[in-house]
Amino acid sequence: MLRSPRDQTAGRGRLGVYVDTVVDISRGDEVHTVRTNAASLAFLTFVCEVGSRFSGLTIFARQSSGAGADFELPGSPGIAGLPYYPALSPGALATNARATVRAMWRHLDDVDHVWVFGPHPYGLLLAVLAAVRRRRVTLGVRQDTLNYFASRVKPGARRAGVLLVVKLLDASWRLLSRRLPTTVVGAGIEKDYGGPRTGLYPMSVSLIRQRDLRPAGPRRELTGPIELLAVGRLAPEKNPMMLLDALARLHSRHPGRFRLTWVGDGEMLSAVRARAAELGVGDVVSLPGFVPIGEELMAYYRRADLFVLTSVTEGLPQALVEAQANALPIVATDVGGVGVVLDNGRAGVLVPSGDAAALAESIDGLAADAARRSALVERGRELAETRTLEATSASTAAFLAAGV
Repeated sequence: MLRSPRDQTAGRGRLGVYVDTVVDISRGDEVHTVRTNAASLAFLTFVCEVGSRFSGLTIFARQSSGAGADFELPGSPGIAGLPYYPALSPGALATNARATVRAMWRHLDDVDHVWVFGPHPYGLLLAVLAAVRRRRVTLGVRQDTLNYFASRVKPGARRAGVLLVVKLLDASWRLLSRRLPTTVVGAGIEKDYGGPRTGLYPMSVSLIRQRDLRPAGPRRELTGPIELLAVGRLAPEKNPMMLLDALARLHSRHPGRFRLTWVGDGEMLSAVRARAAELGVGDVVSLPGFVPIGEELMAYYRRADLFVLTSVTEGLPQALVEAQANALPIVATDVGGVGVVLDNGRAGVLVPSGDAAALAESIDGLAADAARRSALVERGRELAETRTLEATSASTAAFLAAGV
């Protein structure tokens, strides 16, 4: 039975969250299990933690049993299943619009407050429907939309038209954020949305619990092979080719000294393997695939010597917080909220996006400077203390509940 918003079991009511991703549900005799795909597992895990601070949680998302929803979410949230489409396109939006409206309208019966992530056409639709139903609405922004799409839309006759539509959608979302409370991930997006200002909350996303923080004590001396680690999707916005080019430069200077493990999966997997072989570094590159947050992933951090991030666009990367929590020195491209996470260079080395030569120089220099590594790790570990899952989910839930 659907619960009326008036029948609240906690002061904060029931939270509904819209994310453009895929979910599915399996029902047992007494419980149900909710699953999602690898790309959305981390963020939806954080959403579930935030939702645990409300009387209940319902996730609005595309529902499909055959689209790779393989990873279980904690807390068994409710699901507002929307029609499935494999990729965002005008045709998919038009075909599914009527059924999506019906599903959203029906499931709004069961929530008091909706947290809508976008910019997304269906996100705008849900915000409007929620307002008509007199539900509280908070917007959410996780990434630099314009740079994200620019990195993914291939050159061609349609590129200009697609980017124009994205710009209009982005402008609509920004305008709406002036009227509704909005969470943003990272200082770069906060600035783009006119912050700091009332009603705009710079949210941190972390899955590191307080108990998982590693002491910032001495690490082993870098006298043998140096293990570089990257964690993230093998996708254009993560720019794995930049790291391969930097690794090739390092390999030419110090054959066999640097090794790279990239934990993650994505559409560029085959291209990355081919490029590594072409550059002559295939034998020092390991691609173990996606590893969910947990002990196995933490073991990769503990074995590594340096963490590297090469994104062209970011909000506030969770992987950097994970690296700091595991007392790893960091070299990262200075994009989006990266500079804030790394305290403007006091908790990690910042390099220009796309500059493989600068990246190689920074990695080589940091590997040779034990005192600098120690200072960066110590500051990073201090910052990780403030970005645990407990702290970030509590502060986000408080902002949502306040309705500033």
